[in-house]
Amino acid sequence: MLSASGPWGGHLTRRSSDHQEPKKIAFLQCVGSREKEHDYCSSVCCMYATKEAMLAMEHIPGAEIKIFQMDMRAFGKGFDAYFERGKEKGIEYIPCRISGLEEDPETKDVLIQYESSNGDHSINKEERVDLAILSIGMAALPDAQRLAEASGIELDPHQFCSTRDFQPVETSRSGVFACGAFTEPKDIPDSVIQASGAAAKALAVIGEARGTLVREKEYPPEREILSDEEPRIGAFICSCGTNIAGTVDVKEVVEFAKSLPGVVHVENTIYTCSADSLKLIQERVKELNLNRVVVASCTPRTHEPLFRDTIREVGLNPYLFEMANIRDQCSWYT
Repeated sequence: MLSASGPWGGHLTRRSSDHQEPKKIAFLQCVGSREKEHDYCSSVCCMYATKEAMLAMEHIPGAEIKIFQMDMRAFGKGFDAYFERGKEKGIEYIPCRISGLEEDPETKDVLIQYESSNGDHSINKEERVDLAILSIGMAALPDAQRLAEASGIELDPHQFCSTRDFQPVETSRSGVFACGAFTEPKDIPDSVIQASGAAAKALAVIGEARGTLVREKEYPPEREILSDEEPRIGAFICSCGTNIAGTVDVKEVVEFAKSLPGVVHVENTIYTCSADSLKLIQERVKELNLNRVVVASCTPRTHEPLFRDTIREVGLNPYLFEMANIRDQCSWYT
């Protein structure tokens, strides 16, 4: 529902039962975990729920959000500060055990029965909400055993890949490495770091063969831009989901860019760095005979080489590209 590229376009405009906008939303944590078959914590769900709750509050001003949990796991860098920020924004965290979940047949509301601790006593309570989100714990892939047998590696009792504490990317078989949620429940940043470690280990094994199968990328002849040729600038303004559009009035930026001298085309894209948007830029360069390209999106530090290569693939000099950082230095700065 929150995905900018999903069926709702990132807007929580209705619930599926009666198409009404939800005003009271509940997140139920630890669903399917901490029980007999999955007696472990998935570790990432608490922060995911907090982030999604904040996004929901941005989409629906005044929304009342409660997170029902057994405890809070905020173990990463800056996680506890983010958790405190959630409380400051109005998210209510309720330590409890859920005992029942029912739908009111008339209103389609969800009734949550739970047991809350009050000192030495437990109190049975009920909460009525418009929408309930189940934060489901992570489990191993259904075909993990088949993959383990094919690759000759061992799994732990929970069917995750078996690794050691001080060799987190090494499996039980030499030369086979693992990373991410295949080894245990893990979030994206930790998965990326671990993937870099696994890649480094793999490169150490095949280092001697590095570059032997690499083929040099071929580009079309570079188009000559004469000094007296009028600039034909194409500007692409990125929404970056809600990273930019949640703060910046993207439509106004588009209209302003249209008024600038030399600009012959302006277009708003949801994610300008996506494969579809890169292809769109190339199509516009060819269709409209653009000889300059400007992208207003995130940081040039990570994305400028990508866009330069994109226009070079259609014959433009890569240095005829400029980038405006309206995410890190604008929407995120505020």
